[in-house]
Amino acid sequence: MVRYAAPFLLLASIPIFFYIVSPIATLATVGLLLAGLIGSEFLSTRGPVQMAKTTPLRHRLLLHAYIPLQLGVTIWGIYIVGHVSIWGLGSLILSTGVITGVFGMLAAHEMIHSRSRGERLLGAIMLSGMTYRHFRIAHVHGHHRWAATELDSATARLGESFYAFLPRTIAGQFREALYFERKRVAGRRYAVLLNRVVQDVVLMVFLFCAITLLSGWVGIAFFVIQSVVAIVVLEMFNYIAHYGLQRRRVSEKLWERLDDCHSWNSSNVIANLMIFNMGRHSFHHRKPAKSYEGLQFLRHAPELPFGYAASILLALVPPFWRQVMDPRARQFGELEHGDILLPPISA
Repeated sequence: MVRYAAPFLLLASIPIFFYIVSPIATLATVGLLLAGLIGSEFLSTRGPVQMAKTTPLRHRLLLHAYIPLQLGVTIWGIYIVGHVSIWGLGSLILSTGVITGVFGMLAAHEMIHSRSRGERLLGAIMLSGMTYRHFRIAHVHGHHRWAATELDSATARLGESFYAFLPRTIAGQFREALYFERKRVAGRRYAVLLNRVVQDVVLMVFLFCAITLLSGWVGIAFFVIQSVVAIVVLEMFNYIAHYGLQRRRVSEKLWERLDDCHSWNSSNVIANLMIFNMGRHSFHHRKPAKSYEGLQFLRHAPELPFGYAASILLALVPPFWRQVMDPRARQFGELEHGDILLPPISA
């Protein structure tokens, strides 16, 4: 379990350095620690690694502990921002939003894929802390079904910049979640009330009102802007995870099956331990319900040249990103792979 302690250290650094040094120092500290993650992608071992066997329960409890702590830091931030300078406010917003978007989102992602109803609820609660509850619907029912096709809003097209991808994916995932929920409750009594997207909107309105009443405009500004930061960070992960990798359209309504070559991976050992093994993305798509400690390295899967964190930074400069990634995406697009899916639903 100690191998996956980095998210806890990064999260704890926000309040610790806030009180020991200064509010502004929290952002610098988080930045330095994330820089260490990027640096590890260039220095540490790549490839498979043999890990000591532990019980799955221990690894699940690690996430059960992290999510309340992450939400606790967010609540603490809402409470404290009314007593800091404008620079301290900006520092807390950025540091909390980045940590939420990276580690809070990764923990929530594990939970929403769980077969346990309680864990899925915990994942939804974590997503409430970044105003993105509908993600659990669009991701599980949409992305994992139609990744690397034009139906999936969370798949970046070849040549599409992150700045063009961001508004398209945010709007598209909301539409997809709404579509799946309408289909799920169609024909049922009080269908609107049973629609989870509608429930999410109502819940978030109440949450915004409660934060405003308790902490005023500064508290709600903190919560909303850190949510925006967290969502942008999450969508950076989505952008690089499948960029330019497209399943072949066999006919008007048929695509080849999602294969290992349709996701970008990072085999960096240390970096994967810091991000709950999400660099083993192809195996995650093979077995979405598989717990993070059981994800395996696949030698034949597409490999990001710089790891996840460094690739995100590269994606912020579209000309450099395309120069590095477009030839690689075309190379994997030329491979023969996969078989046929059933006809897709119309979205």
